[in-house]
Amino acid sequence: MSAARRRPTRVLWIVNIVLPAVAPDLGLQPTPFGGWLTLMTERLAARDDMQIGVAMRAPVKTLTRIEKGGVVYYAMPQSASDPFDVDPATVSEVLADFAPDMLHAEGSEMAYTRRFFGAWSGPGLLSLQGVINGNRNYDLGRLPLLSMLNPLRPKTALTAIALMANFAFRFVPRLKAERETIRLADHIMGRTTWDRAHAWAINPRATYHHCSRILRDAFYKTTWEAQDHEVHSLFVGNAASPRKGTHIVLEAVRLLRPAYPGLKLYIAGESPDSVKAGSLRRHLGYPAYVSGLIRRYGLEDCVTFTGLLGAEGMADRMRRSHVFVMSSIIENSPNTLGEAMMVGTPSVSAFTGGVPSMASDEVDVLMYRADDPAMLAMQIKRLFDDPALCDRLSGAARERARRTHDPEANVQALVDAYRRIVPGDGEALR
Repeated sequence: MSAARRRPTRVLWIVNIVLPAVAPDLGLQPTPFGGWLTLMTERLAARDDMQIGVAMRAPVKTLTRIEKGGVVYYAMPQSASDPFDVDPATVSEVLADFAPDMLHAEGSEMAYTRRFFGAWSGPGLLSLQGVINGNRNYDLGRLPLLSMLNPLRPKTALTAIALMANFAFRFVPRLKAERETIRLADHIMGRTTWDRAHAWAINPRATYHHCSRILRDAFYKTTWEAQDHEVHSLFVGNAASPRKGTHIVLEAVRLLRPAYPGLKLYIAGESPDSVKAGSLRRHLGYPAYVSGLIRRYGLEDCVTFTGLLGAEGMADRMRRSHVFVMSSIIENSPNTLGEAMMVGTPSVSAFTGGVPSMASDEVDVLMYRADDPAMLAMQIKRLFDDPALCDRLSGAARERARRTHDPEANVQALVDAYRRIVPGDGEALR
């Protein structure tokens, strides 16, 4: 077909959050998460051979269409029966209005992703964020749940009960839905051996495509310097759930504290103690458990919660930290590790999930078994004590991250996948 007859391929993205690019247009506060989705869709929209639409579940009353930056956004009302779903009529209306050549769904765990794939007869690509079926055995973070059920510590016991109830009644039911979504996909995109393995285990007939993530701009512009950081400071990017492993970090800090009395641990997110005193969240749940461990270990003076951080705040905190810790018990491709590597912050990471596809032990990070606080403490100690090791890992991490998260290469990898899925001008498979 001649160039004059070619038309742009129309790709409809289905995403799990309201993208920051249009949150203010909907009267919503932009989330610090999902910035890379905006970056990728905007880069695709800037191409002459692509037209991009984005369908996203949102707290709106009616389907809202917004055109901005060359992208068509659809804010879909949440279903009255399931806040993680949308009504079938909404799906049909979006598909009819945008008339895509293909679907590209980001994330496998939400009900409305399955609904879109079920309503669409054309080609579709499912891009894996995590695989919650792969997380199942680790989602409770290897917490000592039996010992937590101690009647002498009623708050801790109630937290254990709440966590197990949440797992049984909210997490487990999502597993079947995710398996059904993955089985509906003819094409699956991921970035690690771990996600490829779990996708294959559920749907061995699907074609697998590889594409790494684009990071937010701030991390490409920020660099860790050996002479410009807070000595003996640690940074952890998330403490919201047991799977993030913050309790393991606190045990490691307790081991390190006698040798490094000035040690500081910074944790991204709101302090559990900032929740209103009368709220159950102040007393139950994983953040409350973390807060209790801090008091029990006598670490109140060395742990600081940073509050929610945007990209610039995260990058600056990484730049000023001596060591970044990726402490998740299970993770596919943790964005925070990629961000720390791009900044060059010397990093210690759990050897878990897809991490070995992102980094190599003793080459660009130091690794430890995810539930071993003594090994974590030793790897941190090595970095605290050895500036040359910090410099070597920092430089190697930056070099690897520049390759892994190269924006132009990753956009081209995605476009190449689209071309394999929808050959020609897209009309043949429409």
